[in-house]
Amino acid sequence: MAPSNEHADPHAETRRAVAVLGDRVLVAPPGDAERRTKAGILIPATAQSVDRKGIWGQTIGVGPHVRHVTTGDEILYLPDDAIEVDVQGEPYLIVRERDVHAVASSDRENATGLYL
Repeated sequence: MAPSNEHADPHAETRRAVAVLGDRVLVAPPGDAERRTKAGILIPATAQSVDRKGIWGQTIGVGPHVRHVTTGDEILYLPDDAIEVDVQGEPYLIVRERDVHAVASSDRENATGLYL
């Protein structure tokens, strides 16, 4: 008789592949994306900002309908346009391609001539 999985722990950690869908881009936020106030309060990367300062982050994956961003590119986005997710204990952000304001890549045609 085979062992039953009826009493298996529903919170047991299982590894599953993550696929980015639609026009979404999975981004690893930079290490300095989270800021601290002078009093030491932590402000997460996705907190709304009055100054609307853009953040550069590296793309980890792209959805099938993304046309101008590839894995490994650095993209400029606003933190309040991103959704924060946790994948195996690591923080990532999901951004729509339409919310990407600039792309930095080593092999980009029609570039501005500016470099990071």
